[in-house]
Amino acid sequence: MGTKPQPGKIATFGVRFETHDHFLVEYTDHLRGGCLVLPGVKTLSKGQPVRIKLSLPNRGVLYLTGLSLGPDHPDAEGKGTLVRLSALTDEQKRVMELCVSAVIGTGDTAPTTSSKPIEVLLVEDSDNIRAELTQALTQRGLKVRVAENGLVAISSALKAEPDVILTDVEMPVMDGWTLLRMARSRKRLSHLPIVFLTSLSDEMSRLQGYRMGVDDYLPKKLPPDEIVARLQGVLRRQRKAGSDEAKVASAASGLRGDLRHVGLGSVLSFLEAEKKTGDLRVENGSDHAVLRIVHGFLRDVNPLGKCAEHQDRVFELLGWKGGQFEFVSLPEGQEVDHGPLKPTPMTYLLMEFARREDEASAGRGS
Repeated sequence: MGTKPQPGKIATFGVRFETHDHFLVEYTDHLRGGCLVLPGVKTLSKGQPVRIKLSLPNRGVLYLTGLSLGPDHPDAEGKGTLVRLSALTDEQKRVMELCVSAVIGTGDTAPTTSSKPIEVLLVEDSDNIRAELTQALTQRGLKVRVAENGLVAISSALKAEPDVILTDVEMPVMDGWTLLRMARSRKRLSHLPIVFLTSLSDEMSRLQGYRMGVDDYLPKKLPPDEIVARLQGVLRRQRKAGSDEAKVASAASGLRGDLRHVGLGSVLSFLEAEKKTGDLRVENGSDHAVLRIVHGFLRDVNPLGKCAEHQDRVFELLGWKGGQFEFVSLPEGQEVDHGPLKPTPMTYLLMEFARREDEASAGRGS
């Protein structure tokens, strides 16, 4: 594994966990404490900078840096050299946590596909951007096919399905929106995750994309490591969602997305304007809630968490800066449990939340 370090250069190594069990041992022994053992490496001196490509058993790849603590460190237990890792980014922490969750949820009882690289269909009209992204993703272990517009992408996907489509939005011949509609309307392609690589910033455009079936939005200037991590997250959510039929049914009856891209206030405004009936689930990793919506009005929130009143819980949720949302419409004709609340307009809740935020800001400024 890796290469022998040369004087004056950062030592570069690769560490691969073939099974979840191997990862679990190293995670509990070292990774969760910010360290990593380079197996069999005895040539690194203490304090030498190190760069590591860490291949996880769920196909995740992390590019880490750190400093050698030397081959004689007692925590290495004679197995190699212990490295003190630099602080992980939030995205790297999330990728690591996903792998831990996979260990807890599935173990290695089923065959894994860790040896199969993720196949990405990259759709981008700029020759330079297409070439740069292809090189960056390929270097990180992904298999990349390219298309210069949505029409070519649809044809390519019909010939051989990729694992995920990563597409620009504004393109000649066929743009990303039309590509999305065509893919979602075709049974052979409707299950494929589609990620927009875009500079779209207004929430209503992003909400429209989620409504049409976009799986995620990535800023065009996002570092390649984070692009890979986000694509892995999309595929993980797809596997968690279950069968293709369940995914298509869910997309047809509701919408889901990332609260970093579309604020909860915009989601509630949309549900009110469309007079939707169903359940809106929001979660941020440490907390969750389900809001019962009936004809666009709030009728229940559960659980209340530490709040005594339903409205206070909604105000707390509106303050979240990130997380996931998913709205599932109730089938037509199904008897609806309206919940304990009188119909509460979303507009009132949003205006009251804004008023409270203004008062809090004024209080902090005085």
